[in-house]
Amino acid sequence: PEEIKSLIEKIKENPNISVVAKRIKRSEGPFFQTLYQLHKLITFIFTGQNVNFGNYSILTKSDVEKLYTKASLWSSFSGSVKKNLKPLNEINSIRGMRYFGPSQMSLFKLMIHSLSIIAVFKYNVFFRSALMLIALSYLNFYLGNLGIFFQISIVLFNLLIFMVSFREKEKDLIDSH
Repeated sequence: PEEIKSLIEKIKENPNISVVAKRIKRSEGPFFQTLYQLHKLITFIFTGQNVNFGNYSILTKSDVEKLYTKASLWSSFSGSVKKNLKPLNEINSIRGMRYFGPSQMSLFKLMIHSLSIIAVFKYNVFFRSALMLIALSYLNFYLGNLGIFFQISIVLFNLLIFMVSFREKEKDLIDSH
């Protein structure tokens, strides 16, 4: 809540550009932070995007009008914002401790959340994966079974992204209103 003032000050600087709260520090333990860094790395490799913010933001009216019809909005707010709104202003945000009770997010739900962010960029993922598969096929002579392992992993990852992208349904977006 203390960062609301920073969000408002930032949007006053340029009222035509939405502002997101970029996470610069987290309060979770080392296991979660390691998984979060892995998520950010995989997201960057497969999408070319650094999605380093969550839902905490101030959006301009015109940006809300751009976003509200996007089916991916229901599945991943931050991914939809990153894909559809350019430019974006940022403030630095430190993720504080929870006010009450333990998180309700299981590791499985966090994985689905991570894949949902990546799925917003599914066509970029498929294109980049195709390039990786081509490069790995040329390197198979040098990599041997490791190259085949990476190729199979990329194909399985793409299948997961494809399955998760089915969450992006206009009906679910409308029902969430």
